[in-house]
Amino acid sequence: MKVKTQKNGEAMMLKNKLLIFTTMLFAMVLQANASITIGTPLVSTYWLSDHKDKVIVLDVQKKIKKDMKTIAGAVLVDWSKVRAKKTEEGMGLIKMLPTKVEFNKHMQSLGVNNNSAIVITTSGDGASNIFLGTRLYWQLKYYGHDNVAMLDGGNAKWNNEKKAMGHGATLSKGSFVSTTERKELLATTSDVEKAVESGDTVLVDSREEDQYLGLFYKKKYVYKAGHIPGGKSAFGGTFLKHKGKTFQTKKNIADIFKAKGITTTGKGIAYCNSGHWGSGTWFIQHEILGNKNFKLYDGSMHAWTKGNKRLVNKIIYE
Repeated sequence: MKVKTQKNGEAMMLKNKLLIFTTMLFAMVLQANASITIGTPLVSTYWLSDHKDKVIVLDVQKKIKKDMKTIAGAVLVDWSKVRAKKTEEGMGLIKMLPTKVEFNKHMQSLGVNNNSAIVITTSGDGASNIFLGTRLYWQLKYYGHDNVAMLDGGNAKWNNEKKAMGHGATLSKGSFVSTTERKELLATTSDVEKAVESGDTVLVDSREEDQYLGLFYKKKYVYKAGHIPGGKSAFGGTFLKHKGKTFQTKKNIADIFKAKGITTTGKGIAYCNSGHWGSGTWFIQHEILGNKNFKLYDGSMHAWTKGNKRLVNKIIYE
């Protein structure tokens, strides 16, 4: 009986070692083969299935839980580490664009190299989660990494199609180093103040309408209810279809903006409360529609309302 138990234990140990070795080998192959050029801002689940060995899949999650399921081989990204604290105009701000040094360090920890082809996924079950991914996408673009795409439909669509799921992979440390900062993608508070004054730039509020109207606001980090003067409401969830899992067609997106009187070719700045939902609007305008005159205000209502210096507009009900 002892001999049999010992043999079973040795077999289990060997099985575990083989599993660890296979996972490590997969990660090494993944990094070695990441040389494909993606070329589009959105990729389908079928495209990813055909090219998975040539990309790094980054899965942005609000909370990473033990034994969380993701696309097999994907690296889990903690949302709390995507953004950073920053001082702007003497004000301490949160949820902002990280510095180049901070961003390099984070990407390296995820196994990203300068030649990596990256597909970003999320849980895919609604705008709030999908736009976690577009924020990381925007930051990669800002720091000069073009070989990146969003997975349309995310984990939800992948799982519904019975494609392979697994636990988060761990890749060896990457060597990513940003070589540029694309400041034309970022709107600062000063830029927004000038846009309000000149009126030559459309300000697009990506939040739900009750926040735009001033009926509700995120009191923890937004200090006044309402919207930036001149801002136009375009709730980010409107641009998703199929119960919020995939993006609307390019034509539908353009038609929605047209109906709201929002340019898709001229100067524009997206904002929300913290540059989260606004990144979705930036992605839709700049990447899907190709409007290269569009920026993201990463400080958004958090920065705009801090310090009690700037005006907000709101609808007041007696």
